[in-house]
Parts: sequence; C-alpha cells; structure tokens
Amino acid sequence: MKVCSKCKNEKSKDEFYKNKRSKDGLEYSCKNCNRRDNSYNKEHYINNRDQKLKYQKEYQSLHKETISNYQKEYQKEYYINNKDINKDVKIEYSKKYYEVNREIKIKYSKEYYVKNKEYKEKYRKEYNSKNKDKNRERTKLKLKNDIIFKLSKRMRDLIIRSFKNKGYTKTSKTQEILGCSFEDFKLYLESNFESWMNWNNRGLYNGELNYGWDIDHVIPLSSAKTEEEIILLNHYTNLQPLCSKINRDIKKDNLTFSLETIINKKSIN
Repeated sequence: MKVCSKCKNEKSKDEFYKNKRSKDGLEYSCKNCNRRDNSYNKEHYINNRDQKLKYQKEYQSLHKETISNYQKEYQKEYYINNKDINKDVKIEYSKKYYEVNREIKIKYSKEYYVKNKEYKEKYRKEYNSKNKDKNRERTKLKLKNDIIFKLSKRMRDLIIRSFKNKGYTKTSKTQEILGCSFEDFKLYLESNFESWMNWNNRGLYNGELNYGWDIDHVIPLSSAKTEEEIILLNHYTNLQPLCSKINRDIKKDNLTFSLETIINKKSIN
C-alpha cells in the first residue's frame, strides 16, 4: 500500500504509475491525480501555446551550440550502447517495410528517375570523373570477392559485344536476354561443372586441358544472322562451362544443333 501525495488516500501500488527515479519505483501521486494533472496540463498548453513556442525558439537560439553538442554526445552514446540491438531491429524493420511498400517504392523510383534523369546523369558523370581511382579500386575489390558481380559484368560485356559485332544495339536488359537472374545463372553453370571446374579457374588458359574454363555458346554466335537470333543464342540454355583449351584451340563452329533447339528449350523453361 502507498499514500498518494495529493489526495492523501492510501491505495494499492497498482494505482500508481512507475517512476524509476523514486525510491520505491512509483510515482508520488496516484493515477487518478495524475490524470487530472494531465488534463490541466493539456488545457494550459493549448491556452499558452504561442508563448511557449516563442520561449522555446528564444532558448534554442541562445543555447544552440550547447544543445547541438549535447544531442551529438547523446546520439553517440546511445548508438554505442545499442549498436547490436539497433542493427537487428533496423534490418528486420527494413525487410518488413520493403515487403509492404515494394510496389509503391518501385513506382516512385521510376517516376523520380524519369523526372530527374538529366540531373542524375549529370551528377553521375561529375561524381565518376572526380572519383575515378576510388571507383576503379572498388570495382577491382568487388570483382575479386563477389562472384555474382563478376559474372554479371562478364555477361553484360559479352552480350553487348555480340550485338555490336553484328551491327545492332542492345536495347533490353541483360537478365531479360539471358532469361534468368544472375543468381540462377550461376547455379545453372555450377550444375554443369565438371569435377575440376570451380569459380577460381574460370577464364584461365595455359594451353592444357582441364586447367581453366570459359562461358561458351553451344551454338556459336557467328551463326546468328538477325537481331532475333542473337537474342536467342544469348539465352542461358545456349550457354555452358567449357574447357578453355577446347573452346579456344579445338572447337570449330559446330552447327550440329539448330536454332529450333534453343527455341524449344526456351519455351520449356
């Protein structure tokens, strides 16, 4: 039991709000008295709102530096003490928020890009020109450590070159032409690996068999005569991991398969 400091009535501890600063961990006044105080405070704030806002602005302008330093110190301390907790909470919140608002975010991003295309292109060019060395080092590091990034870059370069060599311009996204995501394409290649193949020996060549491997077109790109055929031959079902020695020295334009084979595979998948 506890006596309320305002109404002086003895009440059970459940009738008091918690207060960590007090000795017993409870407010001095009971919940009913606190409610009356809250209603008074609300009414007082509404009646004196302009005066209070004016005072707050004056106080903040006079103590701007002190308040700023205090806020920075508090934020640093809070971040250090809650770093691990906040990280997990933020990740979980971001995932849920993205799932709920995915379509809205995609729509907004597209609209924003269209409206600000010229500005974004200008900014990108300026940033790249000022940070060439930084971008180069970052790309090198990513190519070394990120298989998906390395594979996506390789396929973009390969497909763009296949269009240019035939006098066409690539107008579709690489993944649309490939027919799957880069993650799925990686799994597809791995499912066709021979026992000695791995991602560390891709692109290696020393003139010997089973030393390195290339991403090879089953039906060669040289057989394509139209833009549609180039697109068909760049579909993932026409790609395979092949020994570099065979691909570069032994393999000739083998037209055992026809374009109908790729069309049928594409329709099945």
